Amino acid sequence: MGFEPRSALLAEQRALTAAQRRDLRNRQITVSFTMLPWAAAVHLLVVLGLSMYVIPEDGGLLLRAWPIAAGVVGIVGAYVGVAVRRGAIVQSEHLAYIFLAFEFAAAGVLYSALAIVLYPILDDAGDLVMTGTMAAIIGAGALTTAVLRSLGVIWILSSTVILGIAFWQQPGPEFGRLLISLLVYGTALIAGTIVVSGHIEGRYKAELSAAAERTVAQMLLDDFEGNAADFVWETDSKGRFLRIPSRLAFDAGIDPAAVRGVSWQQLFAELGSYELPGGRDALLELEKARSAKDAFVDVMLPVRVRDAIRWWKLSGRPTPGLAPDDFVWRGVGSDVTDVKIQSDEIVRMGLIDALTGMPNRHNFWLELERSVRNSEQGKPRIALAMLDLDNFKSVNDTLGHSIGDEVLKEVGARLVEVGGAAHLCARLGGDEFAILFRTVDDHDSVHTDLLSYVDILREPVLVSGNRLDIGCSIGFHVPADRGQTADALLVAADLALYAAKESGRGTILQYQHSMQLTATRRAHLLEDIGNGVSPDDIELRFLPQLDVASRSIVAVEVKATWNNARLGMVPATEFMVVVDDAGLSSTVGSMLFEKACSAASKMPGDIRLAISVSGRELESDGLVDHVADALDRWGVLARRIELQLTESSAISDRAKAGMRGVAGLGVSLTVDEFGTGFSSLASLSDLPFTRVRVDRSFSGTVPGQWPILAAVVTLVESLGLEAVMLGVDSEEQLAGAADMKVRTVQGRVAGEAMTLENLMRILSVHHE
Repeated sequence: MGFEPRSALLAEQRALTAAQRRDLRNRQITVSFTMLPWAAAVHLLVVLGLSMYVIPEDGGLLLRAWPIAAGVVGIVGAYVGVAVRRGAIVQSEHLAYIFLAFEFAAAGVLYSALAIVLYPILDDAGDLVMTGTMAAIIGAGALTTAVLRSLGVIWILSSTVILGIAFWQQPGPEFGRLLISLLVYGTALIAGTIVVSGHIEGRYKAELSAAAERTVAQMLLDDFEGNAADFVWETDSKGRFLRIPSRLAFDAGIDPAAVRGVSWQQLFAELGSYELPGGRDALLELEKARSAKDAFVDVMLPVRVRDAIRWWKLSGRPTPGLAPDDFVWRGVGSDVTDVKIQSDEIVRMGLIDALTGMPNRHNFWLELERSVRNSEQGKPRIALAMLDLDNFKSVNDTLGHSIGDEVLKEVGARLVEVGGAAHLCARLGGDEFAILFRTVDDHDSVHTDLLSYVDILREPVLVSGNRLDIGCSIGFHVPADRGQTADALLVAADLALYAAKESGRGTILQYQHSMQLTATRRAHLLEDIGNGVSPDDIELRFLPQLDVASRSIVAVEVKATWNNARLGMVPATEFMVVVDDAGLSSTVGSMLFEKACSAASKMPGDIRLAISVSGRELESDGLVDHVADALDRWGVLARRIELQLTESSAISDRAKAGMRGVAGLGVSLTVDEFGTGFSSLASLSDLPFTRVRVDRSFSGTVPGQWPILAAVVTLVESLGLEAVMLGVDSEEQLAGAADMKVRTVQGRVAGEAMTLENLMRILSVHHE
C-alpha cells in the first residue's frame, strides 16, 4: 500500500497534460528570447559584411534595399529580445511565438532572396563566398531555434527552399550538386532540431518525475521525523530553505511556512548563532562548504531556542540539479545539547585535547605517574614512546594552520586506532605525541608494535584535496629497572626521539646512554654559540666539482668547520642545526657567506662556489641586501655563487620570497641531496632553481643503479635544470656519468676537501 502513491504519481508523468505542455512551451520560448539578441547581433554583422564585400554597389534598387530590410529585421529582433529579458515587455505565449516565427521566417526569406538575385551576377569567387555564408547562416539559425521544434523547422524550410530555387535556376552542373548537398544539409538540420527539442522535452519530463519522487520522499520523511530524534533539512543552491521539519520548527518556536525561502544565514541569525560562542566559526565552515560545493559532517552549531542555548549537529551534501550551477543541499541534523554539555565538561576538566579528542599532556602525565607507581609495586613493566611528525612544519608553513589542524585530527584518529586499549596515546602539544605501553614483554615487542604506528602514518593524509605525506619518527625507552621516575622516562624517550629525527625520517630508535652524551654535546654547542662565534674560528674547506668533458674544476662546494675551544673541530652539518634552533641562522650564515665571498675573490673568475643555506636563513628579512653587499664588497659576480638547499628542508612562503630575491640578483639556487626528501616536483618548477645535486645514494652501486640514476637525470633535465652527480668516486662511475650526458660531478675523482691554498695550487695548473 505504501508504494501506491509513488506509482500513481509516476504514471501521471508518462504523458504531459495541457498545463504542462503550456509550461514547457513557455520555457522554450523564454530560452529562444534569451538567445535572440545574440542571434540578431550576429545577423547584423553578416548583413554589414555582405553589404561591404559581396553586394555590388550598382546592383539596382532591390539590392540597395536589401541591407535596410535585413537591418530592420535584426534591430527589431534585438530590441524585442532585450526588452523581454528585462521585463519591459510582458511575454504572451501566443504573440511571442508568432513574433519569433515571423522574425526567423523573414530572415530566411531575405537571405534566400538575396541568393536568388546575386548568384547570376557574381563570379566564381563570389559564388563561393555566398554559398559559404548561406550555409553558415542556415546552420547558426538552426542552432539558435533548435530549442523550439516548429520554429526551427520554419527557419530551415524558409531558408533552404528558396535557396534551392536559386540553385535550380543557375546553369552548370556544380549548382545541381549544390542543390543535392542543400537537400541533405537541410534534412540533417531538421533531424537535429527534432532530436534537440525532443531532448529538452525529455529533460522536462525528468523534472516532473523527480518532483513526484520528492513528493513521495516528503511523505516518508514526514513520517520518519515524527518518530525520530534526528531531522532532515533541504536548501537550494543559494542556501534558502526548501523544507524544515514541523517538529524542529516547533522546537525552535518558528512557523515552518515562514521559513521556506529564507536563507540559512537569516534563520540562524534569528536564532542568535552569530552571537553565541562557536557559532560564527561554525557558520563560516558551512558557508565555505556551500561555496566549494563540498559535503560537511558533524558541524556543531549553537542556537538559542526558547531562551535556552541548544546545540545542533549538522551534516549535508550537495546534489546536482539539471543546470550546471543548480544543486540542492540535503542533510540531517540532531539536537546534541546533552552530549555537548558533557563534552565541554570533560574539556573544562583539562583531560582531553580539544583538537584531536585525545588525552592531553596533563592527562597523560597523570596516567604515566600512575603506571610508574604500579610498576614499582611489582606490576608489569611499562615503556614510553615519543612520536613526532616528520613533515608537519612544511604543511603548516605552506598550506596554513587550518589544514595543519585537520592533519593533526587525522593523525590522532590513526594513533588511537592502532593503540586500542593496550596503549594510551596522547597529544602533548604541536605535532608531538606520546604512547604509553602499560604492559611490556621485552624491547623487541615494543619496537614491533611501534612499527604499526610508523606504517599507518606513512599512508598519505587527504585534506581539502591535498594528498600529504606526513610520516613520523619515534624514540622510546624501556627502563631496565623499576626505579625510574616519570620525569626520567620522559627525558630518555625525548632524547631517543631527537636521535631518531637526526637519523632520518620514519626512524624508530631506543634510548641509549650515548644519546645523553650527544645531548650534553649539543647543550655545550648551544651555550658556546650563544656566547658568540668568531669568524677566525671558522675554517673553510673546498670540495671540487669537475666538468665531465674537460675534467677541469668548474666549481667548488664550501664546507665550513668550527674550531670550538671546548669540543674541537665541529662540522657545519652539526653546529648549523643548533644555530637554527637558537635563532641565530641569519647572523652565523651571513658570517659564513662573507668568508666564502672572500675566498671566491681569490679564485679565477670562472669558478663557482656552492654554499649551503637553511630554510631559516632564507627567511631572514635582510638576506637579499646582505648578499648584494657582500658580493659588491668582495667584487664577486653573482653568477659565480650558488646557494644550495637540502630537499628535505621545509620551505615557507617567506623562504620562497627570499629565494626569489637572491635569484633576482643573479645568484643560482641548487637543490641538494635530491631524492632523499619529500619535496614535490612542482617546487622544482615553481621556484627559481637552476641545478639539482643528485644524492650519492643513486651512484653508489655501479652499474646496478645506473638505470635509476639515468631516470633521475632525465627527470631533472626535463624540468630545465642541470644535474650535478654526487658520489662519483671511480673512473667507471665517471664514464657512466658521461654516458648519461651529465656535465658536472663531485666525488673522489674530483678531489677531497682541501684548503684554499691547496685549491689555488690546483687551479693554477688547470688554468695554465
